[in-house]
Amino acid sequence: MAPEREWPRQRFTWVDGAWFAFAIANLAAMVLLAEWETVPFHFIWVSLTLLYGFRVWKMGPTLWLLAAVMGLTGAVLTVDFVRGAQPADELTEVPLMAAMFLAMVWHARRRLAMTQEVERVSDANLRLLQREQQFVQDASHQLRTPITVALGHAELIQRTAADPVTADDARVVVEELTRLRRLADRLLVLASAEHPGFVHRTPIEIEPLLVDAIRRWGHVQRHWGISVVDVTVDADRDRLALALDTLIENAVKHTGDEDSIELSVRREGGSAVLTVADTGAGIAPGDLDRIFDRFARAGRAGSRDNGMGLGLAIVRAVAEAHGGTVRAWGSPGRGASFGIVLPLSPGAPKAGRPTVTTPLSSGQPR
Repeated sequence: MAPEREWPRQRFTWVDGAWFAFAIANLAAMVLLAEWETVPFHFIWVSLTLLYGFRVWKMGPTLWLLAAVMGLTGAVLTVDFVRGAQPADELTEVPLMAAMFLAMVWHARRRLAMTQEVERVSDANLRLLQREQQFVQDASHQLRTPITVALGHAELIQRTAADPVTADDARVVVEELTRLRRLADRLLVLASAEHPGFVHRTPIEIEPLLVDAIRRWGHVQRHWGISVVDVTVDADRDRLALALDTLIENAVKHTGDEDSIELSVRREGGSAVLTVADTGAGIAPGDLDRIFDRFARAGRAGSRDNGMGLGLAIVRAVAEAHGGTVRAWGSPGRGASFGIVLPLSPGAPKAGRPTVTTPLSSGQPR
């Protein structure tokens, strides 16, 4: 049991006052109605039990009140026994009711102690999580500057090196520093994902977002395609573009030059479903349930480069920040599809124009 000093301070409230008035009235009824005194007697004890379950006083006041109730009710029963109004076995009701009350006190205080311990652990975990988030944010910010400086020097060495070996070594350094900078950026995004200001929503059309994404990635040697309907969602354009780029990067990483990548959006009830589908290596069935987890590194079937396990976690964080969800489906050797499901804008029309599918030439965005 927790030490007495750890229990919260309690003040005398109107509930306590109402019970005291109720108890005195029933005590008076015990005196005036000797033949029916067991009814007000039980009213006193039952109401005391109910009140304690609601208030859970400290042990000191509880024991004093218990002693007072035992003494007063026992005194009235004793007087009535002496007067012949009640049998002697009625006196056993007092210790029995007191024992039942003490058992309830033990359970109530045990429950309260457990509740306080759960709250303490929850508060400690919350503070720990906040410190971890702050650490990730600070570390990401602090890492970006030295990474950028080192990356600039490595790129300069790569461009100016006369020795092919040195140039090749510099290229490796540039690639790894770029990967490290991307990791820092993604950690910063994930650390900020649960903050209230993570997204700033405005009504945006999805089709221009997909077209812009194709333009950014169209230089990559793939067979690109786009399939759209007229859809408007309330979303943060920059965050949604980040999630879309992450899905496209994932598709590019796990496809070859002759594979296809298609971006599409469709209506599904009151939601818009943005999908990035490819014809690459596919996904192992056992990875579908955890592929969006942080550091899951599930990757694709047959893939040797599964990344850092943060990209798809960012996609899920962005989707959930918009009140949406994510999906993944596919099978080994038959490609994979990743979807972002977002609520439609409240003012969006119920039906848009027909689906428009546009296949694009390899590496030739339109």
